[in-house]
Amino acid sequence: MSLNIHIFIATSKGLVGIQSITELQDRELQSVITINGSTDLASISSAYHRFVQKSTGIIQVEFGGHSFRANISRNIDQGNSWQLPFYLAHFIQANANDTHANQSAYDAGEADEAGIKLGQGIPKAGDIVLIATGQINTSTGAIGSVNHIPDKCITASAQIKLWMKKGILVEFFVPASSQQTYDSAQQKTYQQAPSFQSLKNNTAQILPEVDCAIYPVIDIRQLQEHVEQLLPSPRRHNDQSTDEVKVVPRSKRNKLLNDNLVESDIMHSNSSMMSKKSANMLLKIVPIVLISFIVITYWAFNSKSVYTDTRFITTTKSGLYCDANALQQVSSIAQQYVSRIPAVLFGDACSMTLITAKETPQVWLVADSKTLIELSYILIDDEFHWVIPLPTNQNVDREYVLIVTNQYLDLADLAAFKSYLSRIEKTQKATIEVIAPFFSQIYVNPQYISQKLVAAYN
Repeated sequence: MSLNIHIFIATSKGLVGIQSITELQDRELQSVITINGSTDLASISSAYHRFVQKSTGIIQVEFGGHSFRANISRNIDQGNSWQLPFYLAHFIQANANDTHANQSAYDAGEADEAGIKLGQGIPKAGDIVLIATGQINTSTGAIGSVNHIPDKCITASAQIKLWMKKGILVEFFVPASSQQTYDSAQQKTYQQAPSFQSLKNNTAQILPEVDCAIYPVIDIRQLQEHVEQLLPSPRRHNDQSTDEVKVVPRSKRNKLLNDNLVESDIMHSNSSMMSKKSANMLLKIVPIVLISFIVITYWAFNSKSVYTDTRFITTTKSGLYCDANALQQVSSIAQQYVSRIPAVLFGDACSMTLITAKETPQVWLVADSKTLIELSYILIDDEFHWVIPLPTNQNVDREYVLIVTNQYLDLADLAAFKSYLSRIEKTQKATIEVIAPFFSQIYVNPQYISQKLVAAYN
């Protein structure tokens, strides 16, 4: 099943979808942009042709091909802010083509699972939407500044919220060099330089007074590295390294494909010799493996002196203070999708600690205020002890959710999740029901543990 990735151009008048890109085989034809599949040319059509050409643009240099016909959902009158989203669309299209061309590298099931496809601008649950605005220096690849970013966020925010409610992951890319933007609706100028300092972390930033999570990018290389993290890969399914399936432009892949073909011929010629050796070796290895399995199984059933099951310890006061007399309540966490810990009074709580096996790579805490915290651990008796911080606001009932994963989630996952949380309705709390759809989009099936902290009422 292919993953559909839809690209939208952010304008101050609303989002414009890139519906399709078709390569034209005739070298003499110019690249064009038509409107909604009609014969009408967009106002930026000639500029798009120059953006594609090797002599003046970047698309042929990066992705090959001759000329293209692109369709957009409505006309764009002026400016160059369409360049960044069109580069994104060509990047997705090129890698979608390469995915189909390289099916011989995978078996049928894996190739289908890892496929990606440029969407037609009508996202559905499980799809990804990438929104962008910015111009590109076709000589250096740097992403240049554009105006009216707050306006573009405001006009797009309603649609973004609808998509997020349907379980569609949305990311919004802007130039890191846009240090000042103007909001015509508010008649205000915003200085954005402080918002773009943590570019290496590639985390979402929130524009002042605008509820819009954005990702500032410096150049096309940084953009590619971020988008690669969103694409399906064996790392998501088989825990393989992302380096083994790194997405690169088609022009850089041709040599790799030719090398793979030569390697395949060599392997075929040696297969008959290896088959006889493999059969003899198998006869020797099977008994050893069987004995090893019996020994490991016996050890597993007889090494329970250390308690390694996941459990939650709530420490409460036995009197007025959190001292040596404090009480501990241990809650066993079953290996199930959702677990709920008994509630505790703020006035009685001393500490809360989640204890997991040493193999647990990460635990995230999501507060009801939509704050995301990556917990740190202490190694005690070959187990991880994750300390839960108490919230500062203890005047009202609070609730939090722990997300326990069996695989490491990288900075791109963290940034995407923060963006997802930022777009939840302000009146809606970050409950398990609200959080779970996000992780289903990135092929992660974590365990959710929640607890309620109760305020002391007089």
